[in-house]
Amino acid sequence: MYSFDDEESQLSLPVHSLQGINLSSPSDGASVEELSSSVDERSIGPSPPPQVINVQHYLDNAMRVHSQPTTVTTHFLTSTAPADILFSGLLYAGFEPEVQQRNNVGRNVDRFKSFYGVEPTTISPILQDLKDEYPDVSFKDSLMTMNWLYLYDTYPVLSGRWKYCEETIGSRVIDYGMKFATIGRNKIVFYLKDDLELGRTVDCTTFMVYEMRQDPSHIWFDYKTHSCGLKYEIALAIHEPRIVWINGPFAPSVHDINVFRGGDAGDKDNWDENALYSKLGKNEKCIADSGYNGQPDKCVVVNDGHSSEFKEFAARAKNRQETVNWCLKRFSILRQRFRHGVGTQDRMRLHKMVVEATAGIVQYDFKHGHPPFEV
Repeated sequence: MYSFDDEESQLSLPVHSLQGINLSSPSDGASVEELSSSVDERSIGPSPPPQVINVQHYLDNAMRVHSQPTTVTTHFLTSTAPADILFSGLLYAGFEPEVQQRNNVGRNVDRFKSFYGVEPTTISPILQDLKDEYPDVSFKDSLMTMNWLYLYDTYPVLSGRWKYCEETIGSRVIDYGMKFATIGRNKIVFYLKDDLELGRTVDCTTFMVYEMRQDPSHIWFDYKTHSCGLKYEIALAIHEPRIVWINGPFAPSVHDINVFRGGDAGDKDNWDENALYSKLGKNEKCIADSGYNGQPDKCVVVNDGHSSEFKEFAARAKNRQETVNWCLKRFSILRQRFRHGVGTQDRMRLHKMVVEATAGIVQYDFKHGHPPFEV
């Protein structure tokens, strides 16, 4: 595990506030029930089931906190262990050590997810990769950015929780959002493990944003949400729990098939070579909905001529694609109307950052215990 060292201030807590917490590492074979029983008799609720945290070997440290019981770091953890992330993440959110101690692991994890969107076992590898890419990364600022992405609170609300002024929060969440977007892009790999003709599904989804006041136009209108929006094309591997492609943003008025092609049907010579159509191999196709009619050499759209077995397979594949769209919109910054950005281009740039950062988090979550259903 990596260390996060810093000379910033620490929050001193009375010794009695940590009494009763098991500060030693449990043995390597500890079960969830054994971990829960390490909490004193004041713990309430039944022992959590094994699936509360999905990676069993991380559970071995689920109630371990810092080795010095008189001091809890407030800006940097001593490691990226999920147990340390759980403890300090809840501390930042306002749950004091004695409050965490009185509740079982399952409830603490649920509280953690309500602030950060995913479990500590998902955040642990994210922080490790951030540390690899940016050695001076701040644990506190990383969690604050995840809190911002998931709840999309205003800066005054975040200021009360994270004890920074609004100006500091504004600059840091954008800076760390860019860092999250970088590692998110690194995790989105187009190529598949197996050479398959039908290996991907593709669909476009639109996210709400505030009006482009410096560029007012009907092209920004999204008929699904009846508001201004930005469109993205997302492809998912059918037989792997992975997002393999994100392209955007586009104005909602751009048709899905034109996003796929990289241009209009009658102007093939000028199609964008970075569009999905050009990325697919000679014999590769995607399963898509009716918005992709018109390109049968690359998109399979269900019709009456298909067998009932294929129709059922394609329906499940497209439902799985919609599940991924829902996973992205679990994060309030993509579910609510996006308000950041000065001018059209700046808003599109920041929104692209948010989509890539959120997709990266979802990708990590797929890999670490919460994949989409199998087709």
